Amino acid sequence: MASARVAVRPPVLEWARHRGGKDTAAMRKKFHEWDLWMTQEAQPTLRQAQDLAAYTHVPFGMLLLDSPPVVELPIPDFRVTGEGKEQPSQDLLDTIYLSQQRQGWFEDYLGRFGAEPLGFVGSAKGAAVDEAAAMISDALEYGLATRATLRTTDDARKHLIRAFEQLGGLVVASSMVGNNTHRMLDRDEFRGFTLQSATAPLVFVNAHDTKPGQVFSLLHEFGHVWHGDTGVSVGGDPLTGAGAAIERWCDEVAAEIAVPKKDLVRRFESHRPLTVELERLADFYRCSTLVILIRLRSVGLFSNDGFDAAYEAELGRLLALIGDRSTSSGGDFYNNQPFRIGERLSRALISDTRRGATPLTEALRLMALGSTAVFDAYASRLEAR
Repeated sequence: MASARVAVRPPVLEWARHRGGKDTAAMRKKFHEWDLWMTQEAQPTLRQAQDLAAYTHVPFGMLLLDSPPVVELPIPDFRVTGEGKEQPSQDLLDTIYLSQQRQGWFEDYLGRFGAEPLGFVGSAKGAAVDEAAAMISDALEYGLATRATLRTTDDARKHLIRAFEQLGGLVVASSMVGNNTHRMLDRDEFRGFTLQSATAPLVFVNAHDTKPGQVFSLLHEFGHVWHGDTGVSVGGDPLTGAGAAIERWCDEVAAEIAVPKKDLVRRFESHRPLTVELERLADFYRCSTLVILIRLRSVGLFSNDGFDAAYEAELGRLLALIGDRSTSSGGDFYNNQPFRIGERLSRALISDTRRGATPLTEALRLMALGSTAVFDAYASRLEAR
């Protein structure tokens, strides 16, 4: 008996391929009749269509549509303005959906204990860049004196995450969808997003980036929290002026926190070779050399002549660092979970589950953990921190 065939139109096939982040070579390797499907010389069997939906992470029913659906982000998109917006990847969508579910659970959890609105959320709306930067830096205890006690840029990243969670927020820094190492997030699609909440603002940072890049992304997203915005932030390079006006405001606030203008003017030593000075200043401010370079130009310490070449050379070096890191093992699974889930959220879920207030199955789903054994092992690791 012949297998039932499913009529999937070529434009929908191409949409599913793009939505799943697969190239044509990957589709041909997975589905040997791919080219025949694209020319409509053949149609996938029901099983093949189901496999296709799973492989590209799209709902099976969408493959049966006459034309590709228009799928929009569930939150505002600050990455581009006007026409020309690209549809979000399924990886970005699933990351936002999971984050919304986690935030919703945490809001309900806090509600049981009578949590009050957080005063800092939206408190910088209408403020000038310098004023907003001072408000955020003070709240997070991220002045230059504090930074002098932090040994590395990763220490600075961890300090910012811990300080924001101590204020009452949630932070997730992950390079993948949940714990799926086969679904890595694209840095060029987005650097982060913010989900606003009066009691549980959530900041997500795309960790498929260098540590200095993540520090800047954290500061940028904190700008959105203090301004009172929910939305996805621009991907690619920082401080390029891309995206909506609020993106530029948050970039300027983040840059002023990272490298205070008045201090930079005093500290810059023009007699040093540029690369040496960039490294020295980046080490002092605990940020990327790219941010230093852009700040030098913005305050008039680096001329426009030769800037583009210097910028491209430094960007290439940073991207090479990302590439080198992406081939590594990714570190210890349990040590990564407080970042991929968020330490504050993790502790609340574990505590609530052990009290019997949250079903274990719900906790496993929200934490993207595969089994009770993994849950217990992670809980033990977290308690030992």
